[in-house]
Amino acid sequence: MFSAIFKDQLSFLITAPLAVLVVAAVCFWLTHHVGRRPWAHAALGASVAAELALTLFLPSGAAAADGTHSCVINRNVVEPFATEQGLLNLLLFLPIGFFGLMALRSLLPILAGSILLSLATELLQTLLPWVHRGCDSSDLEMNSLGGIAGALLAWALLRFRRRPVAPLNRHARATALTSAVLLGSAGIAWALWITPTAVDATSLQLTGDKEQRAAQKAIRQAFGDRYTISNVQLQPGVDDAPDNLLIALDSGSAELSWPDASQLNVSLESSSETTSASFPVAGVTRAPADEKDALSIAHRYAGEHYPSELRDAEPQVYPVGDRAELGWIVSWRRRNSSGVLMPMRLDVQINTAGRVSQLLVRSAEDPRNLPPVKVDKASAQRAALASMELPKGAHNVRATESELLAVQRDGEWRAQWMTAFEADDKNVMLEPVYVDANSGKVDPRASRKQKIDTPDSDEGGEVETTVN
Repeated sequence: MFSAIFKDQLSFLITAPLAVLVVAAVCFWLTHHVGRRPWAHAALGASVAAELALTLFLPSGAAAADGTHSCVINRNVVEPFATEQGLLNLLLFLPIGFFGLMALRSLLPILAGSILLSLATELLQTLLPWVHRGCDSSDLEMNSLGGIAGALLAWALLRFRRRPVAPLNRHARATALTSAVLLGSAGIAWALWITPTAVDATSLQLTGDKEQRAAQKAIRQAFGDRYTISNVQLQPGVDDAPDNLLIALDSGSAELSWPDASQLNVSLESSSETTSASFPVAGVTRAPADEKDALSIAHRYAGEHYPSELRDAEPQVYPVGDRAELGWIVSWRRRNSSGVLMPMRLDVQINTAGRVSQLLVRSAEDPRNLPPVKVDKASAQRAALASMELPKGAHNVRATESELLAVQRDGEWRAQWMTAFEADDKNVMLEPVYVDANSGKVDPRASRKQKIDTPDSDEGGEVETTVN
């Protein structure tokens, strides 16, 4: 993480420490002559200077194209405690609270000051034109808690050593007035310039042994011991999307659905130039010349690593690129006797060198005892179209594709027709409609956590994982 943050930031790495040292020296000199704990004041000045340097002066990329000032409000107040960024924010403000109390020996101003400094930092990060960051309620939360924790730690240490600390009411009036003025200013800035956006999660979370073992198991099944996992993080699902484990490999990356660990998506290589990052298939000695060769190689790979997914599954082969510049995707799907598409899926992309470059595998047992299919495609399309609330500009709406899928609704598997629609205006986006193949009733849009999709969803040279 630190290597990514400070990459190509040589000038900052030189000037920021110098500025921190200068501030510390000035604080020491100003307080030394009056005998007011110069070392503690120097440490406080250095801590505040370091915080301002890292949050307001560390280059962070280009500004938003529309010039808006946004602030993310995280509904999950517990999430920052499980993220690397959250813990780092806490540690950033810990010395401010600690040395603040050691220097000033008054608890209430330090507690209020830590919170107000964090609030000011977040607002300035989104308002100052050179910062190019938005504010985040999770950062405000963890920064404030860090300052409070540091102050309480210093207070406990001073009490243990029987050093004097001012009573809480000593500076209560001045603290209240100052806080009111600053909070009022922050409120005005918020009302005039800030656009709040509420989200369910904002950060990648740290993982434990359970997640690490699941990632190791999935990667080992797919590729043996060829690749080493360098990091595993949890990406919380947002807007009804499932949670995912983000797996960083020494060559490539992967995503594993969590906590079911049923779907693995791996990208080893995504360009037309084949590299050693792609996975060699045992027994393959020559590059594929056509779809037939790609199917043979993919079948050899799948038979060794995912034999159960091949049972009763029919493969389809798609070129990736107009002239198969990126190779071919071989996709296995399975249908039951009624033609219902099962949730299982296996997509293997074979590059032009005959190696695996992309992989998507969804391991799922075929649903049993599905209700009988009584509604045909045409009837389902009519019911779906009749149920739609068409947006403005949606003229001449028509069905483009219907697929009979096994869909899980509240723990019960059903057979449903999923119908996609389009209008004359291609900019009008229409959600697919689900019609129960037994009752003919229209169901709400399927949850993205159910990982259902159509068999022909691979475009643009990559194995797609977007689900309907």
